[in-house]
Amino acid sequence: MAPHKIIAATTTEALKLVREQVGGDALVLSTRDTPDGVEIVAISPEALAKMSQRPEAKVAPVASPAANPLAPSPSSTASANSFSSPATAAAPKVFKPSAADFSPPEDKRVDKLLAEFSEVKQLLQTHLSARAWDDMQAQSTEKAEALRILLNAGFSPQLCGETADQLSAQGPSDVPLMDRLQALLESKIQTLDPLSVFDPGGVFAFIGPTGVGKTTAIAKIAARCVLRYGRDQLALLTTDTFRIGAQEQLKVYAKIIGVPVVSLRDSDDLASKLSSMKDRRVILLDTAGVSQRDTQMLEQSQLLLEGAPALKRILVMSSTTDLRTQEDVILMYQMAEKNEKSRAVTAAIITKTDEAAQIGPVLDCLIRHQLPLMFLANGQRVPEDLSQANTAYLSHRALRPRMLSSRLQIPDDQIPVHMADQLNDWVKAS
Repeated sequence: MAPHKIIAATTTEALKLVREQVGGDALVLSTRDTPDGVEIVAISPEALAKMSQRPEAKVAPVASPAANPLAPSPSSTASANSFSSPATAAAPKVFKPSAADFSPPEDKRVDKLLAEFSEVKQLLQTHLSARAWDDMQAQSTEKAEALRILLNAGFSPQLCGETADQLSAQGPSDVPLMDRLQALLESKIQTLDPLSVFDPGGVFAFIGPTGVGKTTAIAKIAARCVLRYGRDQLALLTTDTFRIGAQEQLKVYAKIIGVPVVSLRDSDDLASKLSSMKDRRVILLDTAGVSQRDTQMLEQSQLLLEGAPALKRILVMSSTTDLRTQEDVILMYQMAEKNEKSRAVTAAIITKTDEAAQIGPVLDCLIRHQLPLMFLANGQRVPEDLSQANTAYLSHRALRPRMLSSRLQIPDDQIPVHMADQLNDWVKAS
């Protein structure tokens, strides 16, 4: 499959045709201005890989003795063997070449070519992003300003492009731009009423990477459950045996509110403890904080699945984590859920909003993965620093990041660089 040459009036239209004809992961080989507009030459990764395949060496088959015209006839062989000694009668050794003898030498030129293609693609994406950014500024200053605000708030290029397109589709308005952006963002955030989650009862496992504040969040929620359901209707369990002092921290909180804490060893122990706590309405389970890429995370997920298949999982996420790590956390935990055929995450809790300069990255991940938000934690005080998710506050806070210096703002000439990483996701026909 040869590279595709696409000509369109504008860069945006050309990129749209590239996505339609070649695919969203197409590699851009070249771009240039033409009398008819813009010309882009692109190729799909599959076609490039096919063109780059090393030819397999052809190994000539070794002729069998029967097919050899120079081989003696059976009769002559038999007569010869009757007068031959065992040593001379032995069949001659045939050299059988191994596959390694015929394998071509490692061709590093293909790897070098692929690396150069990757560099060229990145440069061209940045160039095309700059062209698209210039077109956007010329066509709609309001749309460009919306994109600038969202990027500086920490949102991904994909969500920035979608929101800017939606804003542009609304047409002219007397409502201030920031208010319209806030309303759009507010409509994208999904929330979940905590009462609808905890009132029916059940087992709730709080999952998440290291240091996001799971134990403190559980203590805050436990205090509220005691006030609503009573001490005799709540139980606390923990699987956190990795971190020094983790169980002691939870036991201190539990002692204050008068609720027992039970440590777990394995899935059988979990099933046994849950069986003995059938009279408890709400059971909160504190899990060990491990890296999302640690095998212990999968082992812990397996423990929860085998010990309590019907439990509900609540993902705890820190708002101080950057966008790419937030994305990695959600994807890895979703992968664990999918592999185990267990239930999806019920809801999320955002912690450390008081420490975060911007909460755009964590909101971006929740919006794109359609994960409902239940609580916000904005401090260490138990149980005061916990509030129900409010979309109006979240959208207002997200669009006004706490920047102490204007030097942290993304300059206009660097915006295309930020957008180039996900060019195929955010550039759309206007």
